[in-house]
Amino acid sequence: MQWTDEDYAFLLGLYLGDGCISNAGRSHRLRLSLDSRYPGVLADARDVLARGFCANDVGELRADRGSTAILSVYSTHLPCLFPQHGPGLKHKRSIVLEPWQEGIVQRAPYAFIKGCVWSDGCTFINRTGPYEYLTVDFCNKSADIRSLFGDACETAGLDYRMNGDRVRINRRESVKPVIAEIGTKR
Repeated sequence: MQWTDEDYAFLLGLYLGDGCISNAGRSHRLRLSLDSRYPGVLADARDVLARGFCANDVGELRADRGSTAILSVYSTHLPCLFPQHGPGLKHKRSIVLEPWQEGIVQRAPYAFIKGCVWSDGCTFINRTGPYEYLTVDFCNKSADIRSLFGDACETAGLDYRMNGDRVRINRRESVKPVIAEIGTKR
């Protein structure tokens, strides 16, 4: 495998946002369900999968009348790489990072934030009365995953707000470095 900390943190964010791992006989299959309107997101996700699983093909199929692109890769190592894998929905079970994963996210918080936002988030212009400002939004049903996103924001020195199943970064001094580091979905 050829991953850097940034690669793994990005893929971990994608997995926790919109990924799943299933048993495929003698192997396992990682699937990432991404919005097909963002070819740059798909290209980056495909590239990181190809770098990490260089001996395996990265598959792609379209679902929901083409609006969802599902990238997939098979590997026997997936449960080791993503120990959060388990039966049932992620938001109905505990999601905790292993110490080695915490270290990677601490070294590459923006890559983790990017994976989360690009899978289960967005950037938009928030309009409140006479004010307009850019907002970075991450939405996930799992309180544990939202908390991990918040931890990465704290590591990066970003101000954020939790509101129900959403985490928002909307103060200019925090939005500016996020956009500089991760860009917007493309």
